[in-house]
Amino acid sequence: MNYLVIPAYEPDYNLIKLIEKIHHRSNFYIIVIDDGSSAECQDIFARAEDFATVLHHQGNQGKGQALKTAFEYIQSLNKPGTVVTADADGRHRIWDIFRSLTKSNENPNTLVLGVRAFTGKVPLRSRFGNSLTRILFKLQTGVAVSDTQTGLRAFSTDLIPFMLKIEGQRYEYEMNMLLEASQAYPILEVPIETVYINDNQASHFRPIRDGLMIYKNILKFALSSFSSFIVDYVVYALSILCLSFIPTGLRVLLSNGLARVTSSVFNFSTNKKLIFKNKASSFKTGSGYFGLAVGLFILDTVLIRLFNSGLGVNLLIAKILVGIMLFILSWTVQTLYIFKERTCSPL
Repeated sequence: MNYLVIPAYEPDYNLIKLIEKIHHRSNFYIIVIDDGSSAECQDIFARAEDFATVLHHQGNQGKGQALKTAFEYIQSLNKPGTVVTADADGRHRIWDIFRSLTKSNENPNTLVLGVRAFTGKVPLRSRFGNSLTRILFKLQTGVAVSDTQTGLRAFSTDLIPFMLKIEGQRYEYEMNMLLEASQAYPILEVPIETVYINDNQASHFRPIRDGLMIYKNILKFALSSFSSFIVDYVVYALSILCLSFIPTGLRVLLSNGLARVTSSVFNFSTNKKLIFKNKASSFKTGSGYFGLAVGLFILDTVLIRLFNSGLGVNLLIAKILVGIMLFILSWTVQTLYIFKERTCSPL
């Protein structure tokens, strides 16, 4: 069975136009979720019942929870098939919905995304928001996704238990879905028409508040790395000051070694348990991580010494400069290799 899931909050009659066309041109089992919309919108949902099953939330719980409510309902029907999610404002053309369905049917156990080209006249916040998250997503997962904000997605019902375990109730749920799926399933793309209605004014996406929620997991990783650098720097600085009676070369080696061991243990524990929530054995991930730590330690020590002896940079300042240089290298290796439980092919 094919399911079309449409979460709706304060929809207009574009919703009726969409589901009426879908109803007459396909065998989709259409599910619309009223996510706590106002009384003024209830006539729309009443008309939607002519073409779809309408599920209601008493209050606004967020797009993520609306999707989960639909997934739970589909699971209760116990009829395997394919699930397609689409937005309620009519921005997704019916032929793009059908193409996403076909792509998913041809590639079971994958997450299919209907992706926009972002060419021509695109609202600034949509262009900027997608460009930023696309870059950050690639850095964190190693998987290239052309459109991180698309609501047109398709997957088999076998993936519903996986989808229900993903954290988030509002817009962050869709980003969390991409982050989790990139580590568990292949992600495929279907190009779709780019449609913005009234310059995207009807969107309930709040750039600041919801943006922070979307970037939460990525920011947690950066915060973990920064905290580890602070631990590393404090131990290094104290050691440099306390071991002033030792020749400079040996002092840098000992201070940097002690700082690196301390910060590495802290960073490994934090990233494994809190950031990546990696379930692989500590021995497997730990061996890779500490191999990286040794490599970074050698680079760190050599570069600090070169900055100090070759350029005359103060040892404490040199530590900061080198730390910044090695941050991206550390981030990339950890995210793409050490804590990546499953390697997915880029799109």
